[in-house]
Amino acid sequence: MMVPTSDRLRPVPLALTREGDVVAALDRLEALATSGSPDQSSLLPPSGLLAMSIPASFGGADISNLIVAEAVSRIVTWSTTVAERLLGHLVALEMIRTSGSTEQRKAIYARVVLGDVFELSSRREGAVPPRLVRSGLAFALEHGGSVLANSAVDWQIIGASGAGSEPVVAILDHKHVSVRNNASSDLTVHPDYVLSLGENADCLARLMTAFLKAAYTRGHVNAQTRTNPPEPAMAVEVELLDGMIQKAASLIDVIQVDDPPIDLEQIDRFCRALDTARLRCSGDHSPAIKS
Repeated sequence: MMVPTSDRLRPVPLALTREGDVVAALDRLEALATSGSPDQSSLLPPSGLLAMSIPASFGGADISNLIVAEAVSRIVTWSTTVAERLLGHLVALEMIRTSGSTEQRKAIYARVVLGDVFELSSRREGAVPPRLVRSGLAFALEHGGSVLANSAVDWQIIGASGAGSEPVVAILDHKHVSVRNNASSDLTVHPDYVLSLGENADCLARLMTAFLKAAYTRGHVNAQTRTNPPEPAMAVEVELLDGMIQKAASLIDVIQVDDPPIDLEQIDRFCRALDTARLRCSGDHSPAIKS
């Protein structure tokens, strides 16, 4: 069972059971944030938005990904920090969606419902994932301190290789380990916090990343156009980006609900298209992924 990162009392987040609840939560959050709240990041956990992507089979509201993208687009207009935290959290949950056992996912989602923030640790391109080895009754993530990001999240998810190079993810209580380990040290991981990596989990997390980054850029551009109307060419780019976000949302909805066979080439095309549209809206007209 996953334990809280601290014993402090905090309000139970709102339960968002319908898409209209998500929109209302976004309205409340923006009103609070723009009224002079000194710590905008603290507004996210009690809002209930962290749990909006929990699968219906685990008691979630089955919110469409179009609404999820809208949440990121709206939040970035008043706080890039909060939007980035939500984006990273949603990508982490996508990695978890098909990984581990039912009981492990249930425990993770229980923490999300209570307002805990998760983050997927990024790894440098080409870097070898850390090894997870048995250490007594637990596991040790070799040199885990070197991959632990400097972050304010509650839990960090790290991709690793297990016995026989089997891909796994280790879930670390970030506030607990960050104050007790240095970069060269191994990190102790409880067996319950080691999840076998789901088939195509990496691929689906990549798609979610491209999708939400596109939503982030859309929100950023929309915020700018409130005061400075875009040039006609840029307005077209924004429309194209919005169209790609809608198409990707539909694809992700189908994957999450119907669990069809994954077409890896299709996922790659969508990621490239989303990245290209996002970069063009950012003023970068170079290819998103160079061959």
